[in-house]
Amino acid sequence: MNIVILNYHRIGGSGIVAYEIGRAMAEERGHNVHFMGLEPPFRLKHRFSGGLKFHRVWVQEYPVFDYQPYDLALASQLSAIIDRCNIDVIHSHYALPHAISALLARDIAKKKVRCVTTLHGTDITVVGAHPSMMNITRYAIESSDAVTAVSESLRKESEQKLGISEGKIRTIYNFINPQFFNTSIKPLRDREVDNSAVLLHISNLRPVKSPLDVIKIFHGISKSLSRPAELWIIGEGPMQEEMVTLAEKLGIAEQVRFLGVIGTLGEVIASADLMLLPSRQESFGLVALEAMACGVPVAASRVGGLPEVIDDGRTGILFTLGDIDQAVKKSLALLDNPRLYQTVRTAAIKSVQERFPMEKILDQYEAVYKGE
Repeated sequence: MNIVILNYHRIGGSGIVAYEIGRAMAEERGHNVHFMGLEPPFRLKHRFSGGLKFHRVWVQEYPVFDYQPYDLALASQLSAIIDRCNIDVIHSHYALPHAISALLARDIAKKKVRCVTTLHGTDITVVGAHPSMMNITRYAIESSDAVTAVSESLRKESEQKLGISEGKIRTIYNFINPQFFNTSIKPLRDREVDNSAVLLHISNLRPVKSPLDVIKIFHGISKSLSRPAELWIIGEGPMQEEMVTLAEKLGIAEQVRFLGVIGTLGEVIASADLMLLPSRQESFGLVALEAMACGVPVAASRVGGLPEVIDDGRTGILFTLGDIDQAVKKSLALLDNPRLYQTVRTAAIKSVQERFPMEKILDQYEAVYKGE
């Protein structure tokens, strides 16, 4: 098959999954895969093969445009790719703008192209649910030949918020590439020498990720933990200064390390003892899966798709959204009990391998591409 994948190039769960689907379809399953966007997916920048191609979308600057029309430029240039490369499938990650651009490009090209759309969360919970965008989001979903959601929670929310009939959207879970996340990755620190506990948070440090709760939870844990503790923050975002200020106010600034954006996360995650994920909303929580694959338990809020990834008390910790005391108490019970910690760690690894195997999920996407 000749496949086009449309996704945002920025570092994030949707971009990672989109890239890994395209890479595997080309390198392991023999399809021709074309990525299109303003920039290549960050993992694609230094990795090209015969079956993987990237087409840059050029957006014309013109004084009459208050905003550059990326969606229209994408549709126009995609229609040319459909003709030139005999495209069979367009896989759009996010209903807006990608699914709309794909549908328009198919109409322009007047070719029989299968349009597949994957919903990742904010395209429904934030953008698509807004009254100004609800109708076009619903149109994108209803007009696509196949629609997938990354969790049952997101599937149900999409149906309820947009009035989509049951059966139109199917759930295909996210996955991770075990090459980058596994228990064989060498951590950045020697645990036999360094007995401290490392707690980890990875996000874009926006309000939806509750970054101030990360600081509060760590503060509570570090006060009572039986060994020294550090908090590592991976990512950048608008609430970083507030996090710094709160850490200073609580007297833990020297224990909190802001490490910025890191492209290769495996070694960092493998160095941690616990991942903190107190998000207000997570449609799936790919970073939780990455941590679990490395044998690092996750303490997360019981929201969105996270309960589908984490089995509370068995493969990790779930706590009520915003309940700092509960998060601290459950985290301490795990970190201060080596036997329980090892049990949870082992169960988390097994859960990733059995419930979210890459090959099984790729089979599901390939079936969707074929219309099965």
